Amino acid sequence: MKIRTVILLLILYPAIALAQYDKTIAIAQAMSNTFNLYGDKLTGTCFMVKSNGEQYFVTAAHLFQSSHRTGDRVAIQLVVQNQLQSYDAKVYFHSDRKVDVAVLKLSENIEQNAALPDELIKYKDTLQKVFGGNGIPTDTSFTTIGMESYFFGFPLGNLGTEVFGIKFPLIKRAIVSGFVQHDGVELLLLDGHNNLGFSGGPVVDYDEASKEMRMVGVISGYLPEPIDIKHKNETLSVMENSGIIVCYATRYVEEIFRKNNLH
Repeated sequence: MKIRTVILLLILYPAIALAQYDKTIAIAQAMSNTFNLYGDKLTGTCFMVKSNGEQYFVTAAHLFQSSHRTGDRVAIQLVVQNQLQSYDAKVYFHSDRKVDVAVLKLSENIEQNAALPDELIKYKDTLQKVFGGNGIPTDTSFTTIGMESYFFGFPLGNLGTEVFGIKFPLIKRAIVSGFVQHDGVELLLLDGHNNLGFSGGPVVDYDEASKEMRMVGVISGYLPEPIDIKHKNETLSVMENSGIIVCYATRYVEEIFRKNNLH
């Protein structure tokens, strides 16, 4: 069965989606608002948000050269409609540059439209809920230790699911492990397995009241764990993925918006 048919069934038929129709729609919406980003330093992920009707993109600051300052113009590339396209953007950083979060305002609005085959045109209105391009809500979401969350991204370069002419991110699940202070900044820690390329991707949880995925934080990286491998009389030390994901909570995004009057 073609992958597009599988995704269509998950979106349209709640019985196949284990009776979680609303949650399935919310996950698909969040995925459609997540993009593969090529910064001027590294490749990662970004996601769309809306503020006062304006379109912005949130990502990780470390994808850009450290010499940039808030308000600078940067050349970026996004995978839109499954094609790598170049854009000019204004970048905004947190006042504390140890916070690994950046907000982008592009010089033009981005839209993605599903290329539906003739046999699926009748589902256009339903699918529009997914591809509407309204961004991931940044309304404050109650976050507590032990809460289940999801995170999206394009790991190991640009892995993703191609369907309807759009490249969707991979999705992973994690548990909120806790909050720690590091170098004067609060870090949100998740229990899960992060990979290179998820940096800048959204961490979300499902809000039962609004039937939406709401933003919990922004992926930054993971904590490495040193492992010693002994062979004969030699010891080789390697850094292994500890399974502890490092994120920055939504409030840091909100602080960037307030500081720069982006609301």
